Amino acid sequence: MIKFKPKCLRGEIQTAFTNRGYLIPCCYCDEEEYLEEPQLKKLIEVSKVSEVEDIEEILLSKPWIKFEKDLRTENWPEIPSACIHHCQDRGDDNIKTETFYSTDGTEKSKHKV
Repeated sequence: MIKFKPKCLRGEIQTAFTNRGYLIPCCYCDEEEYLEEPQLKKLIEVSKVSEVEDIEEILLSKPWIKFEKDLRTENWPEIPSACIHHCQDRGDDNIKTETFYSTDGTEKSKHKV
């Protein structure tokens, strides 16, 4: 059983803006194979930033609300594979670790992603 911890719902990652002008759930979703999945295609259809007055129009659209609900309820058939892959709890076996340094070169903090 997967321990699922969506980074976007936990405030660990932000939405992303693609170079094609779309708002997407996060940078991990911005790969051709993921963007072809039906779940993300539905989001993309309503996520062209130049076609809305305010970003909230995108985030409060039916596809985005459904996406969030699917993540919260772990509705597995509707969760994009990018989310399942990048947001499962792997314990200490994380995908990557980001290390932040102070201007003087000393380690400031580490963040497991």
